[in-house]
Amino acid sequence: MKTTLTLSFLLMFLSGSAQWIFWTEEFGTGCQQGQLATAYDGVNGTWTVTETGFNEVSGNVWYISAMENNTGIGNCGETCGMNQTLHIGNKDILGIAADQGAAYYEGLAGFCGLLPCGSTDIRIESPAIDCTSRTDINVVFTYLEGGNDIDNATFWYYDGSSWTELLDMDKTFSPTCSPQGLWVETGLFLPTSANNNPDVRIGIRWINNDDGVATDPSIAIDNITIYGSDPVLCVGDFNNDGLINSTDLLVFLGDYGCLSDCEADLNGDGVNDAIDLLIFLAAFGSSCF
Repeated sequence: MKTTLTLSFLLMFLSGSAQWIFWTEEFGTGCQQGQLATAYDGVNGTWTVTETGFNEVSGNVWYISAMENNTGIGNCGETCGMNQTLHIGNKDILGIAADQGAAYYEGLAGFCGLLPCGSTDIRIESPAIDCTSRTDINVVFTYLEGGNDIDNATFWYYDGSSWTELLDMDKTFSPTCSPQGLWVETGLFLPTSANNNPDVRIGIRWINNDDGVATDPSIAIDNITIYGSDPVLCVGDFNNDGLINSTDLLVFLGDYGCLSDCEADLNGDGVNDAIDLLIFLAAFGSSCF
């Protein structure tokens, strides 16, 4: 793990608006070809699918499997791995097994009815995300996407009462990756209605028509990370006396090396390690008054 932190990063944690990770989704491991996204039972709960437009019987569906394997930011996508992703793929059709990764089915223009039709308009929606006591909430995720002006994926946000489109992601075509896409990272801040909201959800909507012009890949998502401001305003003051001093140092050292549910985890990644030590040392000797 890298332990180098910039001064600006340290100062961010010492301010009252430090950003902490409070929700992640990595979609698990294993191949699981053909596993519908709604069948995935993750630590955050189940994902749901909503039909947001017209869907043919042979239209595409959301899967969570490693048939679209996340190979890492800056790498080409590939199929049949062990790092599962959320992606749009084909049903079992025309002798092709369901879920060939982020590869979508679209019939031939003018032959819908003679051949299976592929029109699709569906949104995959996260479980509820509790943003209570969090503000300045931002979402970061890795993805790859193909398609065209019509066959397209967009990022959506639910505030507890209605859905809103927030982002139309860039395509990630790469000449060296064809017909796969390139894994990239992107992010965005959620609207202020997400602040202190216990019922936030995020979603990805995929649309493709049946004009016979299909350009793989479809869309694949992985490593969703959500950050929010730290409700604790005095970083490193473990005994809440308003001072970061030797008493807090003893608490920190007693917790150092902890791997889960760590009292002195200052950056919210679940462990107490060298990164937390640098944050604590930057705060040492200061007060919260």
